[in-house]
Amino acid sequence: MTIQVVAAAMVRHGRLLAARRVLPLDVAGGWELPGGKVDVGETAEQALVREVREELGCVVDVGQPLDGRTTAKPGYELTAYLAHLVSGEPIPHEHDALRWLGPEELADVTWLGADLPFLRQLRPVLLAGERLEGGNVGGAVRIGSTVRRPTGAWTPAVHALLDHVSRRGLEQVPRVLGTDELGREVLTYRPGRVSSPDQVASDELLVDAMRWLRRYHDVVRGFRHPGPWRNADRDLFRGEVVCHHDFGTYNVAVGPSAYGDVLMGVFDWDMAGPGRPVEDVAFAAWSWVPLYREVPVGEVARRLTLLATSYAGGFSPNVILQAVLERMDRSVRVIRDGQTAGDVGMLNLATVGEPERTERSLASLAHRLPDIVCALA
Repeated sequence: MTIQVVAAAMVRHGRLLAARRVLPLDVAGGWELPGGKVDVGETAEQALVREVREELGCVVDVGQPLDGRTTAKPGYELTAYLAHLVSGEPIPHEHDALRWLGPEELADVTWLGADLPFLRQLRPVLLAGERLEGGNVGGAVRIGSTVRRPTGAWTPAVHALLDHVSRRGLEQVPRVLGTDELGREVLTYRPGRVSSPDQVASDELLVDAMRWLRRYHDVVRGFRHPGPWRNADRDLFRGEVVCHHDFGTYNVAVGPSAYGDVLMGVFDWDMAGPGRPVEDVAFAAWSWVPLYREVPVGEVARRLTLLATSYAGGFSPNVILQAVLERMDRSVRVIRDGQTAGDVGMLNLATVGEPERTERSLASLAHRLPDIVCALA
């Protein structure tokens, strides 16, 4: 009689959980997918949930089975299932060690022979990673402590920028680790939460973000690179720096502090390129005040003044306000030109209604502009 054995391929953040066996002695030290025998009266899924709870003290949701079956030992037939961690953190009760392995780390441990055929199926699953929130261009996934993103002709310039900023000690910027087998750039993952698009940043976070933006502009002053950048194939003009060009609330990671929310990370650097510092500040005002939607005029004036004061770069609220119109009109042109040229990132923006959405918001701001100027006065 063949005894059915089940194993859990637990994948989280693009990594696979491996457990090291203690018993029996002939397999001690070998690594496996956790699981065990199916008892009489149990389905395979029920058995796997029970075995994971007994072995690791956590609860999983069992997904689809992987293709094929293997022989764990004579008379024991093994089936592996994808599994999603629902609650609890895996703790080894019947193993002596656990490891979360990324796609490049699968060969770092000695797997038991019965599990090896499943790894070939799991590698593409791990490489797919976990889609990250935030960003507008899309394509970023998390794998363990790394982020993987598609590359383009602009990537060498962006990497040179990130290396420069990291060397200058601006910690909120991801570090460049290289590229993976799919040709994607590999960056360090910055922890923190990403605000929803409709959530207005607190005053504390607004202040911290603008102070960070000023530090960034100071750090890159003097940094030069001929490009190509995504939207400019040139070096800097007089008075320009390499701007982020997409410093929106959706492109930062946020964490708590004793003084309120603070900036933990700034990502999505693909749009970086030559520009005047006021362009970054104007884009920030569009997203952080926010100016892209209707907010009571008095509140707009207060937050715009707070933004200008926190950045402390000599730009008055009125100067920033006027720069917003020019900067966002440029965004509309860049998105539309990119879509015409077939830029995948720009085409992704069409799925959320861009650039028409920005055009409508810009027209609304122009209508409200005299009242905002009056409130600032």
